[in-house]
Amino acid sequence: MSFVNAHFVTYARDLGYHPLVAAGGFSIIGASAIIGALLLGHLSDKHGRRRLLSFSFHIRSIGFVVVLLSMGVPFLGIPPLGLVPLLAGILLVGFSWSSVASITAAYASDQFGTTNLGRIYGTMFAVMPLGSGLGAYLGGLLYDVRGTYDVGIWSNVVLLVFATLLVLSIEERRTPTLQRATT
Repeated sequence: MSFVNAHFVTYARDLGYHPLVAAGGFSIIGASAIIGALLLGHLSDKHGRRRLLSFSFHIRSIGFVVVLLSMGVPFLGIPPLGLVPLLAGILLVGFSWSSVASITAAYASDQFGTTNLGRIYGTMFAVMPLGSGLGAYLGGLLYDVRGTYDVGIWSNVVLLVFATLLVLSIEERRTPTLQRATT
């Protein structure tokens, strides 16, 4: 998501949109992130973490593809489709944004219990900023080299599809829940 944080407004401005449209689009990401985190977190409690975490990555990859359609995909002969795909794409990207954090925490708890959850979760979120910083940097570097964000966005799509498949390949197990004692 660092790519979106660091580059979305510039991306939208490069597509010719007014700065207020770009900033408004970015706010859509935040609003849909709240809805996605609450809804997908709730659904993961009922239907399992692995499928919903995978779904979250998959939704984000679809969102990035839709964002790409806003600028067009020349090698596929798709012309720029404009503002509606851009807004729809970022809505999907935002929807999956915060849900990954909440589902990942619950998933780690399910897989490893709560005894070491602070250490496990803390380590995961201590390492994530390294990848986040690298993603923002590489997005900017690719833009500087190519003059477009297309390769950076396609890279996100490929990595998200890989993450989707990786999560689906993990066997899900739930730690036993404590039963309330009956008197």
